Amino acid sequence: MRAGALLPIVVLALLLAACAPAGRAPAPPAPAAAESVPAAPTSPAAAGESPTAAQPRITVRVGYTALVASQSIAWIAQEAGIFDRHGLDVQLTYINGGPAGVASLISGELDVLVAGASAVVRSALQGTDTVMIAGTKPQLLGALMGRPEIQSPADLRGKRIGVAARASNSELVVRVGLLAHGIDPEEGITYLAVGSGGPRLAAMQQGTIDACGCIPPDNLAAEEAGFHVIVDVTRLGYKYLATGLAATRRKTQEQPDLYRRFLQAFAEGIHRYKTDPDFAMKVIVDYSKVDDPRALREGYELERQIMASDLQVPPETIRAVLDEMAPTIPGAATAQPDDFVDLRFQRELQASGYFDRLGR
Repeated sequence: MRAGALLPIVVLALLLAACAPAGRAPAPPAPAAAESVPAAPTSPAAAGESPTAAQPRITVRVGYTALVASQSIAWIAQEAGIFDRHGLDVQLTYINGGPAGVASLISGELDVLVAGASAVVRSALQGTDTVMIAGTKPQLLGALMGRPEIQSPADLRGKRIGVAARASNSELVVRVGLLAHGIDPEEGITYLAVGSGGPRLAAMQQGTIDACGCIPPDNLAAEEAGFHVIVDVTRLGYKYLATGLAATRRKTQEQPDLYRRFLQAFAEGIHRYKTDPDFAMKVIVDYSKVDDPRALREGYELERQIMASDLQVPPETIRAVLDEMAPTIPGAATAQPDDFVDLRFQRELQASGYFDRLGR
């Protein structure tokens, strides 16, 4: 066709375009008959996959309260890039002991706390809005360890027992172990907060303390160092929410997307812990500084066997927390476990099949 013959066609097209209604975009071209329109992508939550990079990023301040394997999931999710894939910029902070961690949660310095339920429930009984939003460790593991001259639980009367912090899981290990042998944990016993991991072991080696409550792998490291088991609390099978995720009710109402995505990522972190032991143990060494291979492997395996992949909080594990507090805190004996949990995000993931798609 000659160039001159094209001119009327071009002019006609321009006139038609000018007459189109203002403010409407031209309709997209229809697909050719031989082509198929691709299906809309499945949402990440529905598919059990990480959210896309298009999601707005959220900063999450996370505190963890002990340098032990049971609290390593946040470390693993961070180092594996799982939080990042969920659009979360996570800031991890070590806070020694549950009570200090809960204080930071209440003050607004933290969005999520990795801790045992004891300090969280105690705070709620005193009128705060702290609540457990997920659980990972439904049983108390550990041992009451002692110097060679301490032969039995009865020998601990008048002695000094080291714990990570007062009202921590390590102190509960001591109390449960003593009560199991008919000994009042308050009778003639001095509790010293000496820190978690290496500092606690050093305190026993130096004679600052006579015994300690230890969570894996600390109890195994203490055994390797020549100290012995006075009471093996793990064998007691004490059902107790020893580790979980806590928040404040106010923040879960204000930022539900933060907690929904955080729990998705945390569940992926548990899956990585259970299926990639080499990576998990490397991360645990990096954070906890425990370098005893046997203690590390045994501690890892103990936690793997009981770790809750579905983030559930069995009511009896909160009931045990309340029973332990009942002698000293008014209202604990009559309180109900449901008053201290908010599992709506966990239940959403459960109902969607998210945990099943990750693999347990």
